[in-house]
Amino acid sequence: MQSQQPASSLVPFEQAARTAALKSALAQPGAAPFHLRAVISDQKNHDPQWDAEVEEWWSSPTRYKRVFHCARFSQTLIVDGSKVQETDSGAVFPELLRNLTVELTNPIPRLDELAALHLSVMPPDGTPGQIVTRYKIPTTDGAGAIGSMDASVAIDRKTGLMVYGGNLDWDVALHDFAPFHGLQVPRRLTAQTQGGPRLTAQMTLLEDLSSSDAGLIRVTKPTPAARQLRVVVVPEPELRKLAFDNPAPDWPDMAESSPSGAITMRVVVDRSGQVQSIDNFFPNKPALQAVAEKQLLGWRFRPYLDRGAPVQVISTLTFSYPVRNASH
Repeated sequence: MQSQQPASSLVPFEQAARTAALKSALAQPGAAPFHLRAVISDQKNHDPQWDAEVEEWWSSPTRYKRVFHCARFSQTLIVDGSKVQETDSGAVFPELLRNLTVELTNPIPRLDELAALHLSVMPPDGTPGQIVTRYKIPTTDGAGAIGSMDASVAIDRKTGLMVYGGNLDWDVALHDFAPFHGLQVPRRLTAQTQGGPRLTAQMTLLEDLSSSDAGLIRVTKPTPAARQLRVVVVPEPELRKLAFDNPAPDWPDMAESSPSGAITMRVVVDRSGQVQSIDNFFPNKPALQAVAEKQLLGWRFRPYLDRGAPVQVISTLTFSYPVRNASH
């Protein structure tokens, strides 16, 4: 927890986070071209559905090739300036795996989310410890139910490196830093949902991009924008307007001190409108967890259109639920 500091010594939260992230981000303007390989696995339950492989050839932010493969989804993405070539197999890029794939080269993908918080923090000062900024992501169903999700970002006070952080559409902890062309690059990344899998992305190769490998970054058949897989964070009230098969959850009785409560979960909806995953769970309320997962995976939405094309959606679902008073 950070101590109280004079206002004059504080800096904008997003500025501190950006400075920390750029110490480790491989995919930033002016960075050295690289070739990377990594494997992702579930270190908690060893569930093979989370086994994945990532390989990337990167020349610049506008010129790279990335190949991703897991049992449920594969993608080959080539970006060369304004031209994009993309081949996908599978209905949805699993969000936990997508997060780590992006964070291998860009630890904080959404600095705009942090800027919107309008927070100030102390900058690293070379002393031991961490600068931890905790905040809540407010959620609402648009009809009275109000909830929130906890989030935080930690920066090493001595080195200025990012330690961990997350928001609605990204989450990562960084480990095993090693130098690469002036950067301190984490060779191991982890991510975990409450009650869900604990995933580890381990870099198995990080080297300079050779001239022969640079030739792989070539678009031969551009993919129309409408067929490219894009992921968009959508406010919950907007998503709910598209629901057409969404029976209210039938909550079990809960022995609690208050007569009602609210829960929020992160949801991923594919381009056809089918709920694909519920990534935040409720370990203190296993009965609610089971009900939410079973019932909400059956919800259907009309496809969410962005720039005229259906996209993969990340959003929240917030619910009020009745509970049985413990004194009854």
